[in-house]
Amino acid sequence: MNHIVSINSFQLPTMTVSSCYEEHQHWQQIICQQEEEIQQLRTLLLDVLSQYNCRSLRHDAIDYYQDLNHLQDKLNRLHHDLICEGVDCFANKNKLECKDIHFGLSAAIERHATSIAGEFSRIKDGCLQFLSGIVSLNLL
Repeated sequence: MNHIVSINSFQLPTMTVSSCYEEHQHWQQIICQQEEEIQQLRTLLLDVLSQYNCRSLRHDAIDYYQDLNHLQDKLNRLHHDLICEGVDCFANKNKLECKDIHFGLSAAIERHATSIAGEFSRIKDGCLQFLSGIVSLNLL
């Protein structure tokens, strides 16, 4: 439920703490899911790297692995900078309004998370196509 608070003749929307907390939990779950998928893909790529010396296979595997590492770094920054977790979030849950700096960044979280999700989908699709090709050749 959103409320309008008047401050110096400006109308600023605020969210209740429970809705802020729920939104942050939502984004935190999405980030955790993407981190798990990234780890799974990196594990498969490491298998390719450890089993094959073919230059083209290794080159593609290294490229995807580096792309996934770069994406993991972005997720880590998003998680660290924008997602509220830990003791401080639970303490803020007792307040009536959502004024914690982490909770107030919902629009920024959504924009960054959506951008990262798009990048993740692109990298994941290419990586899965690469791994499917290896499986279809009975190489993995």
